[in-house]
Amino acid sequence: MAAALRSVILLLLLLCCWHLTTAKEGKSTKKGKKGKQVVCPSQLSPEDLAQVPANSTSNILNRLMVSYDPRIRPNFQGIPVESRVNIFINSFGSIQETTMDYRVNIFLRQRWNDPRLRLPTDFKSEALTVDPKMFQCLWKPDLFFANEKNANFHDVTQDNILLFIFRNGDVLISMRLSVTLSCPLDLTLFPMDTQLCKMQLESFGYTTSDLVFMWQSDPVQMDEIALPQFDIKQEDIKYGNCTKYYQGTGYYTCVEVIFTLRRQVGFYMMGVYAPTLLIVVLSWLSFWINPDASAARVPLGILSVLSLSSESMSLASELPKVSYVKAIDIWLIACLLFGFSSLVEYAVVQVILNSPKLIEEEKAKMATKEKVLKEKEGKKSSNKTNNTVNGTGGTPMHVNTLQVVETRCKKVCTSKSDLRSNDFSIVGSLPRDFELSNFDCYGKPVEVTGALKSQNKANKKPPPPKPVIPAAAKRIDLYARALFPFSFLFFNVVYWSVYL
Repeated sequence: MAAALRSVILLLLLLCCWHLTTAKEGKSTKKGKKGKQVVCPSQLSPEDLAQVPANSTSNILNRLMVSYDPRIRPNFQGIPVESRVNIFINSFGSIQETTMDYRVNIFLRQRWNDPRLRLPTDFKSEALTVDPKMFQCLWKPDLFFANEKNANFHDVTQDNILLFIFRNGDVLISMRLSVTLSCPLDLTLFPMDTQLCKMQLESFGYTTSDLVFMWQSDPVQMDEIALPQFDIKQEDIKYGNCTKYYQGTGYYTCVEVIFTLRRQVGFYMMGVYAPTLLIVVLSWLSFWINPDASAARVPLGILSVLSLSSESMSLASELPKVSYVKAIDIWLIACLLFGFSSLVEYAVVQVILNSPKLIEEEKAKMATKEKVLKEKEGKKSSNKTNNTVNGTGGTPMHVNTLQVVETRCKKVCTSKSDLRSNDFSIVGSLPRDFELSNFDCYGKPVEVTGALKSQNKANKKPPPPKPVIPAAAKRIDLYARALFPFSFLFFNVVYWSVYL
């Protein structure tokens, strides 16, 4: 029993050892995929150094690096190292308003002098191009981007690092980086704004007594860059020194480049300003619609207000939530007020339309006008009657329609069969719904006057009464037709003169 227990314990120990071995092999395999460990010449044994040919470039590099210590800066306990910085902008991403940052792809170049790396006199070239892997074997400035949010190196297909060693001991390093930098935005004039975005390069561990950054003669280089919303020009780039003091540690060297980005307003002109302006003008159409047509005016005003509100909400979702008022906010608020005012104007008109006092006053005015018109018509008709009695003209009013018909045919036709046979052409040319009682036997029309006309008028249904619209309601619409466009025009003159 004890022997069986010992064998089980031994088997478990073997399994644990095998598991630990495979785990270590897996970790070493992963490290190998990321990159092989670089062996510096100072780490080589004398036997390995002796195998290198004496006149080869490798031997010259080994002689330079065999006693080189990358942990110690050049001129230790002496003058500070001067690192001259230069940047080539490969691409420039647009500013993100919501996150207040921008992304650039750059070639960062640094050049400093290290006396320990002076090339020997037997080396004929002025510079030595070194494998980028040797970058880890050299001392280098501890530069970092002070306003960096995210950054990464590029390693496709190899590490994008260039390393030169010059005869006088100057070291030039150029590396390709993609950096996301913060850029605090002032959106007071948005979208007619100009933004100043910085790129600050600072030393992390070395104070100004050990390391000093400075720009080269041509600090920032770039080809012509086209951005979707901004204009950036080479002559608008500014450079400065931003050396900082941290309490407890001291002063740290820093240089900065300031990019001036002018926003192009074309997108917002076509996407925001023009549509909202047309919506405001559309809300004014209600002033030309009858005051009693509420089914047409109310939806027009509500549609304008809702459209302006949705435009404001969609634009606010694309911008950061700042506490101050932006230029485009003033425009949208003004447009919303104009649209809302047109709706309020109709509410005032509707109150006047439903005012009993004003309606009674309007009815009284209408009755007075009708009375005056009837008096004028009565005077005209009396003048005509006097002329007829005196034989001066006109048709006697006492002539009966039946007598007129009897003088022509002695009877009034009541059907088509009463017409003479030789006048069927006239019957065919008459409309289907003509009244035969108004034609004689020859198909000629009979003049209907007097009692017959009054009888026809009595048989017709009276038209529905027209709604009484007070003059004050019409007057408000009339004033609004001029007041709203002129006030909006005045607002535009003031707005564009201030922000453009």
